[in-house]
Amino acid sequence: MSLQGNGSNHNRRPVIDDESDAFSRFKNSADYERITGVKPHSADEDNLTGEDAERAQKLKEAIEQENSSAYEDLDDFVYRQNKKRHRSTGGRHHKHKKTSPSVLSPSHHRHRSPSSHRHKHHFHKHHHHRKKMKKWQKIAIAVIAFLMALIVAGVATVFIMVNMGRGQLTDKTGFNIDVPKSASTTDDGNTITYKGVKYKFNDNITSVLCMGIDKESLSTVDGQVGTGGDADSLFVITLDLSNGKTKVLNISRDTMTDIGVYSTSGGYIGEKNAQICLAYAYGDGKETSCHNELVSVRRLLYNVPINNYLSLDLQGIGPINDSIGGVTVVSPETIDEFKKGQKYNLQGSLATAFVRARSHSTIEGNNLRMERQKLYLQNFGASVVSLTKSDISTPFNIYNTASPYICTNIDASEVSYLAVNAIQGNYGEFEIVNIPGKMKQGKTYNEFIPDEEKLFEIFLDIYYKPVENAQ
Repeated sequence: MSLQGNGSNHNRRPVIDDESDAFSRFKNSADYERITGVKPHSADEDNLTGEDAERAQKLKEAIEQENSSAYEDLDDFVYRQNKKRHRSTGGRHHKHKKTSPSVLSPSHHRHRSPSSHRHKHHFHKHHHHRKKMKKWQKIAIAVIAFLMALIVAGVATVFIMVNMGRGQLTDKTGFNIDVPKSASTTDDGNTITYKGVKYKFNDNITSVLCMGIDKESLSTVDGQVGTGGDADSLFVITLDLSNGKTKVLNISRDTMTDIGVYSTSGGYIGEKNAQICLAYAYGDGKETSCHNELVSVRRLLYNVPINNYLSLDLQGIGPINDSIGGVTVVSPETIDEFKKGQKYNLQGSLATAFVRARSHSTIEGNNLRMERQKLYLQNFGASVVSLTKSDISTPFNIYNTASPYICTNIDASEVSYLAVNAIQGNYGEFEIVNIPGKMKQGKTYNEFIPDEEKLFEIFLDIYYKPVENAQ
């Protein structure tokens, strides 16, 4: 085997000579067993097959690596010795001495005659002003290479996540719309016929259930106590991914529907007709509460596939409000410290009071609060859009402030898809729609009874597109 340099002490690479075969030199030696972990094999390399051939190749590579490392160490050693000698001789040209190959291994050969000694210029700094790469330069190169790898991997990862995100956001697993008696369907709700018009489900629609949680009270349904808190605010945000059209369906906390009731130990008791906000109470105040509330909202909306949720502890309203410098509103009613028609720049606890205050002197107390919440959300959204135009970090600041108060199942791939769409300018203003109905005083709580016909028509308007007259 011969080692051939390229003029640089640290970049030389060994080349296996045709005349010197590593396998034949080592296959009957102790080195073979040391390197490969198996005893020497007496067969010729040309006749080796299967595992023997793999061991032969493994041996060659191991020997190459050992010799390469040894030769580089030798070059470094000789370079340092010559550098010292050069300083001691004041730069005078010194005689050249041959270096014995025995420092590598007994089997290392230079393959040249004594009379053909070659001048190793790269041993002498005064011949080639070679400079060793400094440690910080090596580190810089490694960092740059790593960042380039991250960029390539990052682009691929974002591409994959964006595509995964869209698929998850529009997932229709278990799709089966439970239409009311006034409508009909023949394919699990993908198409619906209502009042002589055929509608087709919009596969570009995604929905997120957003909940404002009050954890300061206990709830009771038929003697069963729920400790997770109440979902005082319920909004279903629907987004058409094809055009960015956004609608927000505002659901009254007092809406009567079937909810899942659980014992304090988590055992399922059954479904009870109760205020929809109480579904959240029968859970852990986090994931299981969110899931129970999500099931109840789906049931109210004909089993539409709402897959994502986000809950916000109402204690976080003040900090989030202040993260954008406050929100300015004109109060639509007189309640507590707020006067109808008066303008307020909401800060801290004042923002929380504006969103949470509810009159108990009228059965319409929650409906009036919902109007204030609707007004606040619209003004908050407008402020965020305006601030983001001048400071792109605004959404990140809001998220960082909100994080301690949030529970959500929206994952990174879904966020990636929504973020890309936002960057492309696909989102604009949104419309908030209230479910029509009537309030009444129940045995224990105020009860909101939705107008079934109008609710279904709102549902069709959000999730379906008319395709043709059925007649």
